[in-house]
Amino acid sequence: MKKQKISQHLQELKNRFLVWFVSFVAFSIVGYILYQPLLNWLIVPLGSPLYYTSPVGALSAIFGVSALFGLILSIPILLYQIATFLEPAVGTKPLKHALIYILISFLLAILGVITAYYLILPPTLQFLAKFSGRELKALISTSDYFNFITKYLSGFAILFQLPLVVFVIGKFVKLNAGMLWKYWRHVIVLSFIISAILTPTPDPVNQLIMAVPIIILYFISIATLALSSKLS
Repeated sequence: MKKQKISQHLQELKNRFLVWFVSFVAFSIVGYILYQPLLNWLIVPLGSPLYYTSPVGALSAIFGVSALFGLILSIPILLYQIATFLEPAVGTKPLKHALIYILISFLLAILGVITAYYLILPPTLQFLAKFSGRELKALISTSDYFNFITKYLSGFAILFQLPLVVFVIGKFVKLNAGMLWKYWRHVIVLSFIISAILTPTPDPVNQLIMAVPIIILYFISIATLALSSKLS
């Protein structure tokens, strides 16, 4: 009987993963249909065409853009499937909270990507382009550029989760705005360390560009925690 229950849980998990995978494929097909405008949108900050160095380079770029589009849009479905799978163990009320957190997390990730794309990425690429000259000309490959921009956009999507992470931790641990405020100097130092890890390039200007949003997000987290404590 116990083995049967485990097998049923595994089958349910498999079915839920299948639902997510179907959604991922469906969104990837949509990404393939919208490949050209998506590619144009991705290379706008670069301001120059991309090149590929292998016979399958263009095909890899098409599949890469399509899969990235499908993955981003299917993440909420994946998180929802995980949450509903855990519902019998955690109960309905925690599930409702989890769904709200999933939605907020997704919106924060989108906000992080938009911030990086429109505010941070263009000056970063312009700064890096200044190092070229007569003897040094850029011939940027599709794979190199997509690796760069994926790390950059993903890094900001992760960084923008900070207010939500602090808010959730504050629900389980005795945190208050005053406690976080005491460590603002440490956070500034830590933000530069994190930006050095996440930034695709080692130059200090690029690290500064990424570190500043981390610091701002930390102070937003303090404000969020202070507001939640007043409302509760």
